[in-house]
Amino acid sequence: MIYTSIRAILLLILLVSSSFTSLFFTEAHATTNLVTVTASNNDMTTTLQFTNNAGDISDISSVILQIGQGGNFKSFKTDSGWFGIKSSVDTLTFTSTNPVKAGQSVKFIIKTDQSNPGITWKALDIRSNELGTGEVGTVSSGTPSSSGTPSSSGTPSSSGTPSSSGTPSTNHPGILDSSSFRIIPSTPSPGINVRVVGQSFSSNANLDLYIENNKIESFTTNNGNFIVTTKIPDDQPTGSVSFFVKDQNGNSKTFSTIIQPVHQRANAINHNIPLTLNADSIYHRGESKTISGTATPGSTVTITVLDSNGDMATTLTVITDKTGHYSYTTTVPIDTPFGEYTVVVSDGKNKVSKAHNIVTTHQIILSTSQQEVDPGGTIIINGTSISNQPVSFRIEDPTGNQVFAKDVNVTSNGQLVVVYPVDVGAVKGTYKAIVSQGIDQVTVYFGVGEMPVPQLTLTMDKLNYQNSEKPTINISGPPTSTLNLVIIDPSGKQKFADAVLLDPGGFLAYSFNVTSYTPGIYSAVITRGNDKESVSFAIGLQTGSGAITMKTVKDTYLLGDNIIILGKSNPNTIIRVTLSDPNGVIVKSLQTFTDKTGIFSSTDFRIPGDGTSGIWKLEASSGINHIGLSLTIKSGHEGISVKLDRVPPIYVRGDLVTISGTGAGNDANVIMKVLDTNSTQLVSLNISSTNTGDFSTIWPIPLSFNPGSYTIQVKSATGQTTTNINIQ
Repeated sequence: MIYTSIRAILLLILLVSSSFTSLFFTEAHATTNLVTVTASNNDMTTTLQFTNNAGDISDISSVILQIGQGGNFKSFKTDSGWFGIKSSVDTLTFTSTNPVKAGQSVKFIIKTDQSNPGITWKALDIRSNELGTGEVGTVSSGTPSSSGTPSSSGTPSSSGTPSSSGTPSTNHPGILDSSSFRIIPSTPSPGINVRVVGQSFSSNANLDLYIENNKIESFTTNNGNFIVTTKIPDDQPTGSVSFFVKDQNGNSKTFSTIIQPVHQRANAINHNIPLTLNADSIYHRGESKTISGTATPGSTVTITVLDSNGDMATTLTVITDKTGHYSYTTTVPIDTPFGEYTVVVSDGKNKVSKAHNIVTTHQIILSTSQQEVDPGGTIIINGTSISNQPVSFRIEDPTGNQVFAKDVNVTSNGQLVVVYPVDVGAVKGTYKAIVSQGIDQVTVYFGVGEMPVPQLTLTMDKLNYQNSEKPTINISGPPTSTLNLVIIDPSGKQKFADAVLLDPGGFLAYSFNVTSYTPGIYSAVITRGNDKESVSFAIGLQTGSGAITMKTVKDTYLLGDNIIILGKSNPNTIIRVTLSDPNGVIVKSLQTFTDKTGIFSSTDFRIPGDGTSGIWKLEASSGINHIGLSLTIKSGHEGISVKLDRVPPIYVRGDLVTISGTGAGNDANVIMKVLDTNSTQLVSLNISSTNTGDFSTIWPIPLSFNPGSYTIQVKSATGQTTTNINIQ
């Protein structure tokens, strides 16, 4: 291609016709001459061409683009052999299976939300060495961080590119006391892909993942959480091993597990492996997903995503490994429209496809067995969420009183279910079932004695923000309804207002700028007619600002009781409150803040129904300031009883056992466990008692149980008891 200077081209355009004023060409400003970039722009579409200058001994293997001025990348197309990933609204990373050699070029077509976007670019070789960097248009942000380059496995990190808020200072730790992470699957084998899921880290923190002393991934947290897909090295030894997540200050968290041997295949590699496709059916905005399958070893397959109209949303190519497997991991952009999409995979001869839906941004999806239930009836709440992580249920009646609370463990396949028996004297009207997991919270409605009316709810994605961040308000209400949103500043005056429209599912994630907001406590208020809801959030609050006092309404509680906390410190201070059991295990930890008078309070703490009696610890801290309270938790052995439906209790494998009892407390959680002779838990059942304290359930004895004696342990807020069972 023959390049023309920018001035000549602009002059030619102006001379030909003023109708071409929406189209311009420019040559990017670069800090090196190893790479030349030219750009053309037509309305919201920008075409970038990267040329590897003749004489250069390095190939262009990856390109990072970052849009400035609060812009947003909408979509993109690449040349054959290149694929891209959008890891945040302002950053794209392109990686090549066919690097650009000396004298060759590659072209990217980018669609943005600006007519003349300012874009910063960086070109890298296969070893992540910088070949060139520069700017197109007017750019207000810095050059993209090299952390956005592909990982050593050749697949871009799903979270490795810098966020729009920039790289955090190393003076602030990325790992907190409450931070935790895990590996899925928990006992992987060498050479397989795993998901690394973390919670409660610092927002926008740059983190590194190690296996022992070997760094295998780098990424950035999203609002303090992350979900990253990476590969266990092929040469990783089997046996016990520790994974480490480290921040830029050297702080770390550990996950220990066992590397399992790879299962050996009996047959040699089959070069006639059929074309297959594996992809999930449900996607969420911001979630990392892996598309995988099989094809002829060493072949190139094309992955195309079509929207609900059959139009191409994105396309890329990958090469299968020597065993015929391929995989590609991507992050669903947070601005992707909801709806049905289709993944089509082709090897040039055959095609396979699979449909999926992009649904609400929440990780939790809920539904009820029925919309309306009569007093005295039972309603079942089903759902899905992140697997193997606990969720908290609570149900509120039309007056706002909490009538039910329960902690539920999600199954390995992400399923959760709760059965709620409605009291015969229950208040009629619309009830709210509120389910939370980590920072995610979802509400579903049902009616008692009448059809439910959707209620307004709103939550913030964080408690405290810096001016460089964009708070997100999660709003739910009547589907497709228009609501009024107002932000109230610390003085009680209106700071900002907007009209918002909920989607067909009744949800909206609304983000806004707080660049001009001064430190203090603000409120977000939504209204629709006479309905009104509000939530508080903070801007720029700090920790460690004076002595803390704290008290509870009583010192002694039963298992399952709620705790009301009242406290005081300096005004506008971040406070962390933590509840620990007698073994020092943290049951719940959350942040709150004092108001302008220095007061803080919380009703979010509850003693688990299956907890341990003894002395529990309630602590509040802010910087170096700390206070602790001791709480006496009783199991209440008064009156709970259990019995089986046979006397003597002799059963065979496969029998149905009716377990019943009394004295569990009205509408209380009842936890049943089956223990072997070594007191090892084999089965756990969670049910609820009636409004008179009675309970009953049916347990099918697994065929896998060995003959012998077992113990059935029953625990509720009023106490604990056991009974024996003999299985022949």
